[in-house]
Amino acid sequence: MLQICNFGFLSSISNLPSSNLGMKHILFVSHDANRAGAQILLLRFLKLLKEDKRFTFSILLKHGGIIENEFKEVAQTYFWNKPQFQDKSTFSAKIIKKIKNPESSQKLLLEHLRKEKFDLIVSNTITNGDILPTLNLLVCPIVTYVHELEMGIQQYTSPDLFQNVIRYSSSFIACGEAVKQNLIENHVGTSKNIDVLPSLLPENALSYQKDISKIKQIKKQFNIPENAFLIGGMGTVDLRKGVDIFLQVANKLKGIEDIYFLWVGGQESELDFKLFNIDKMRLGLSKMFFQTSVDNPLDYMAAFDIFFVSSREDPYPLVVLEAAMLEKSIICFDKSGGAKDFVEEDCGAVIDYLDVEKVVQKIIVLKDNPLLINQMGGLGRKKVLARHHQELAYQTFVEILEKSIA
Repeated sequence: MLQICNFGFLSSISNLPSSNLGMKHILFVSHDANRAGAQILLLRFLKLLKEDKRFTFSILLKHGGIIENEFKEVAQTYFWNKPQFQDKSTFSAKIIKKIKNPESSQKLLLEHLRKEKFDLIVSNTITNGDILPTLNLLVCPIVTYVHELEMGIQQYTSPDLFQNVIRYSSSFIACGEAVKQNLIENHVGTSKNIDVLPSLLPENALSYQKDISKIKQIKKQFNIPENAFLIGGMGTVDLRKGVDIFLQVANKLKGIEDIYFLWVGGQESELDFKLFNIDKMRLGLSKMFFQTSVDNPLDYMAAFDIFFVSSREDPYPLVVLEAAMLEKSIICFDKSGGAKDFVEEDCGAVIDYLDVEKVVQKIIVLKDNPLLINQMGGLGRKKVLARHHQELAYQTFVEILEKSIA
């Protein structure tokens, strides 16, 4: 049988799952394949689901990204806005390639997806409201996995498109209790059909071994003294992540000789990255550095003495779990999402919302108490292993899938 566009637009019909096998067939939809928390977490769950004989699944990426090949390795992967062809010499590929209208291409993809006969669609973000009306034509339940709080909802989608998410979702998965409460209080009015799914521990953090030579190399890269006290932050460079707050704290502490700051994340081409670098220079923050996104973020995190989550809003950041695995003391803000639910009072500090002065005071206290930092780090590691072990999270994931299909 002619195979068309493997890992792209269409796939071999002969590879479609047989309904006689009794397995449930699921379509997982991600808005892109960038290296960010929601995408990484979905990928982690899918790697486990691949080994579960009760399910088969395919993946639909609305846009591509730097980890799209990792999705392709897990399952048949389609692209909504980026058709790709493995064999461009075939007659069928040449015909489809001539289609200039994206709507025509998407129509062909939809026709193919119908033939896969999915039992369930899991949409991995609230930003898929533009395609959910079309995917609803596949005539199966749609579950939306929500990784966003109110700022994220306002920032990443429009009211009309978010209403599509509410309208076409038969149920919701919340990545944390704060996300569930926001859905109830601001959007759906009831806890019915909202499940909280514990995050899986990122794979790299589970097996990570600290390498002193790498820490020395990273500090040398920025001319940071080996014995410096390093405050670290991670994530995209924008206001929601509180990069401006991170800079304010660095500015308050720039007079203390051995305290340094390092933010890891973002890209130099992004406007916010450029603007915050201008702030950094105008403030004279010679001991504060930006490092663009890297493939080895844990090596940088290992160099931190304190992990500062400066976010105005972060639903349940995976970086907090990674920091706990690396036994880092964590500072975060109250009323900013799920980090406080993990940090509590034993593995760091929860500071009043955006209170820069209290963050500064806490950093000074911790700097002068290395034993306390070590104690908090150890308690954080124990807590993250107890609350987010693989068996608990995956079993909850499967139970939600089975309930949603039924």
